[in-house]
Amino acid sequence: MATFPSAGDHHHLVAAVPKDILVDVLARVAFQSPADLVSAKLTCKALLEASGEDYIYRHVTIAEFPVISWKSDISGVLFIDRCITSGNPEALFRRGLIEYLSTLEIDSGLRNLGSAARSGHPESVYIYGVLMVCQGQQEEGIALLRSLEGGSRWLEMVRYCRKRVRSVVMDMWVRNFTILAGPEQNRGRICSCRQEGFAVLPSPESMGIGKEGWASKEDAELDFYAINRCRSCFWNHEAAAFCSMLRFGRFWF
Repeated sequence: MATFPSAGDHHHLVAAVPKDILVDVLARVAFQSPADLVSAKLTCKALLEASGEDYIYRHVTIAEFPVISWKSDISGVLFIDRCITSGNPEALFRRGLIEYLSTLEIDSGLRNLGSAARSGHPESVYIYGVLMVCQGQQEEGIALLRSLEGGSRWLEMVRYCRKRVRSVVMDMWVRNFTILAGPEQNRGRICSCRQEGFAVLPSPESMGIGKEGWASKEDAELDFYAINRCRSCFWNHEAAAFCSMLRFGRFWF
């Protein structure tokens, strides 16, 4: 008659697995579901001990957590705080935006966004570069933003970043009014592509918005500037469009 290992035998088998492998497995579980991570670490002592590693919290998904919790959820707050201290890019991105735009912890917000950007988090690269341009650090900001241009579908990445940033901003009370003035470098800025006779943004009707082609003025304007402006002007315009979104909820003006 076949015999099956008992629960205790399973625990011994798990305990025999090297800790770094357990941590990697749990990180993969956490990337799919925080709830499954909680269930896994309750199964045995070895998984419980491995579950406390920063590497796991750096990779755990927080998609199911609200950007701002309007309820008293201490466990949720502590979980997000642990993700931030562990270097979770999405958690750093959210916290950085909240601090910079809403709670006016400007320096801390920039540090968190910068950390997330350096990890390669696209939305953080986008917003950190935009904020640098808005603060007058045009050369550094545009260099960072241009790292999003890899591949033939880079405009889709810009659209994705716009969507993500707007979804986070719409959940908060924006109180940083200095950013609403727009990019400092745009005031009195002269560029070689801004010459007489250069293409001017046509009317929405002539661009076919609402018909075949672009679905919105945002999409049409983004494509127009990508084709008809140098990259420096394109990203300066993108920074100005972000400030427009903060004021009016749309990436055009």
